[in-house]
Amino acid sequence: MSDLSFSEFTKFVDYVTLEVSSIVNKHFELNKLNTRKKSDGTLVTDADIIAEEYIRQQIQLHFGDQGILGEEFDNNINNNQYSWVIDPIDGTYSFANGVPLFGTLVGLLYKNTPLYGSLRLPRIDNELLVGNNEICLRNGKLSKCGIFKNWQEALILTTDENRILKSSVCNQWGELKKLGSTFRTWGDCYGYYLLCIGFADVMVDIDLKPYDILPLLPVLKGAGLVVIDFSLEKDYSSVIACKPEIENEIYNLFTNK
Repeated sequence: MSDLSFSEFTKFVDYVTLEVSSIVNKHFELNKLNTRKKSDGTLVTDADIIAEEYIRQQIQLHFGDQGILGEEFDNNINNNQYSWVIDPIDGTYSFANGVPLFGTLVGLLYKNTPLYGSLRLPRIDNELLVGNNEICLRNGKLSKCGIFKNWQEALILTTDENRILKSSVCNQWGELKKLGSTFRTWGDCYGYYLLCIGFADVMVDIDLKPYDILPLLPVLKGAGLVVIDFSLEKDYSSVIACKPEIENEIYNLFTNK
């Protein structure tokens, strides 16, 4: 297959994730979730399964020779240089507990490097963010992260503070909290959405899976944010996304353990 342009990617994920929103919203509104635990202890619902099945079908229909990495099914890796990464419901815990701060992530890798990414928020006006590492579009219009003002006015986010408090960066997190900012656990993809539209300044996440973060990287970078990979494996399993003005301060804080 020939190279896929950003406009072609945007058109594809727009209609695919819009259909996913319809599927997910129906389950959410009717509270027909059939929630259960997977072998790793995380939650899954019928909506996760149905949504990922649909996305996979559409990828195979339009780009049949490309690999697929998803949360709910076995990875389909081949020799093609392009691979899709899918998280049908990022924030399943929120979804399963009636909290609307969840979304659908779809990204495209080229030679294992995030090329394009997208984030759809079914319960937040069906907002769609897409990015190509250089620009971020919010419902078709350019979106930027804004300028960092000061720590006292900053909003710092994470998905699960308890996880951080039990991790090797517990002390660094504590130092960050001494700067006088506001902290919230508006996490998962919704936290990254707030960064991209200029409502938050820093987000710290650890123990991420590829489908949690890889589709978001081109969106975050396109919005002007910096993503610091402080994982031991350098696979973005532990990251900090922040405004560029504070990159050095954040980097020094979290890498000097």
